[in-house]
Amino acid sequence: MRTVARACIGAALFLSACSSDTDPGTGVVPGGQPPTVAPPPTVQGTAGAAALPMNPVQPPVNPVQPPVNPVQPPVQPPPNQMMPTMMPPPVEMPPPAGNGLAMDECNLNTQWPGDEYCILPPPADKGFQMHIGPSNYDNPEPRYVMEPDSEITETFSGMTGNTTNVYYYWRQYRMRPGSHHLIVNSTGGRRLGGTQNLAKDNPERGMIADENKGVGMMLAPRSPLSNSLHYYNFTDKPIIKQVWVNFWYRDAEEVTEPANEIFSMLGMGIQPGQRVIKHGSCPVTGTGRILTLYGHVHSHNKRFSAWRKRGSEKMLVHESYSWEHPGVSEFSSNVMNPVLNPAGKVAGGYSGVLDVKQGDTIEFECDILNDTNSVFVGQNEAQDDEMCILIGDSVGTSLSPFCAMSDLPATGQ
Repeated sequence: MRTVARACIGAALFLSACSSDTDPGTGVVPGGQPPTVAPPPTVQGTAGAAALPMNPVQPPVNPVQPPVNPVQPPVQPPPNQMMPTMMPPPVEMPPPAGNGLAMDECNLNTQWPGDEYCILPPPADKGFQMHIGPSNYDNPEPRYVMEPDSEITETFSGMTGNTTNVYYYWRQYRMRPGSHHLIVNSTGGRRLGGTQNLAKDNPERGMIADENKGVGMMLAPRSPLSNSLHYYNFTDKPIIKQVWVNFWYRDAEEVTEPANEIFSMLGMGIQPGQRVIKHGSCPVTGTGRILTLYGHVHSHNKRFSAWRKRGSEKMLVHESYSWEHPGVSEFSSNVMNPVLNPAGKVAGGYSGVLDVKQGDTIEFECDILNDTNSVFVGQNEAQDDEMCILIGDSVGTSLSPFCAMSDLPATGQ
C-alpha cells in the first residue's frame, strides 16, 4: 500500500552563496569573512495535518522601497553552521545567458537518478544558491530518502544568502526526479518563485527581453524562507530528494518595474465518478503585463487553459495537457511559445507581450475526472486528489488569489 505523509516535516535548508573556490566538504569559501548568518530555523508541523503549500493564497507583496545599499557579496556562515554538500569544487561558472539551459555542471556520478540536474551557484557578488538535499550520497540522511510507493510534502526553512537589499529576476530551478512542486515563500506568504518542472529558468535561459529590462523583485537582507517541497516515488526503487535554485541579482539602478507573483487557487469538492470543469475568473488590478503563466494540477486533470478577457474578446493565451511537467508560457518579445492547438490537444501559448489593463480578467480552468473512490478536496496527493492553481509573474498589475469560481459541465473526451 502506498504511503502518503500529510505532515509538514521541518528540516534544515542549506543556502549557499559560493564562488568557484568553494570547499566541497564544508560549503564555506576559504578565507571568508567572519560569520554573521545564524543557522536556519526548523519549522515543525503537526502530525496528521494537511500538507498544503505554505500560505498558498496570500496576495503578493509589492516591494515599495528601492535598495539603499549597493549589492554586496553575501557573507558565508562558519563550517559548524552549514550542511556540507559533498559536491566537487566548481570547475566553471554557469554559461552566459542565451547559451542554453544549464545542466550537469557538478560532475556527479552517484547511485541516484538525476545527477544531471545539479548546477553550480552564481558568483558571490551575482547571486546565491538555495540547496535542499543530503550531505552524503553514499549514506544520505533518512529525511532525504524516498522509499518506493510513497509521497510527502515537507516544509524546509532557512534564510536567503544576501546581506543587503537586492533585486532579482532570473531564477534557475533544478530538481531530481520525483519532485512535483517547489514553492518558495518568504515573510507573510510572499511568493519568491517556484516550479513544477525538473529543469526550468525564469526568464528562459536568463534572456531578459528589452521591454523587461526594468523588471525586478526586491529581497530584504537574510529574508526568512519557507519552502514547500512535494515529492513522490511511484517507482520500485528508493530515490533522494534534492533541489538547487539559483537567484541572480539585478542592478538596482536598472530596476524600474517591481514584479509580482501570481498564485490563484480554486476549491475542489469533486465527488467520485464526477467529471467537472473548474473555472476561475480573476479581475486585473492596474495596467501592465503578464510575464509568465502555467497551471499546477495533479494526475486526474485532463487540460489546463488560460485566457485574457477584454470586453467581449476572449483570447486563449496558454494551454497544457501534462500534469507532471506542465508547459510554461513566457510572454515577451524574444520568446516563441509552441503554437496553440486545442483541436490536437497540443500544449502551447500566445507569443509576444501580453498586456493587461484595469477591467480585464484572466480566466482559467481545469478539466478534472475523479475516477477514484474518494472526494477530491485539494490535498497534495498527486494520484489520490486534485488541484487547480494559476501561477505566474506580472508587472504593473496583480491578480487576486481569490477568484470567482464556477463549475462547468465537461464536454469531449
